[in-house]
Amino acid sequence: MVKVEFFTAEPPCAGCIDLLKIADEVAKKYGKKAEVVKHIGMCEEFQKYGITMVPAVVFEEGRIMLMGVCPDMETLDASFRELGVQ
Repeated sequence: MVKVEFFTAEPPCAGCIDLLKIADEVAKKYGKKAEVVKHIGMCEEFQKYGITMVPAVVFEEGRIMLMGVCPDMETLDASFRELGVQ
């Protein structure tokens, strides 16, 4: 199982709103292959991963990080493939 964490502002910006929708798509598409965690607003994980911009996505405790943009599903699918999940 791949852990993927989604980070947004509170209140969420337009890109953050899109990211939350994509997080739901990831959960639906990958099911038990992915542990989807949503962080809305500041939390200790922001500092843990050094996140300076939202929206942000972190795979597997920082092995892959995307910051400042809302990635599309194609980009997230590529990240899953890089981590060995089809």
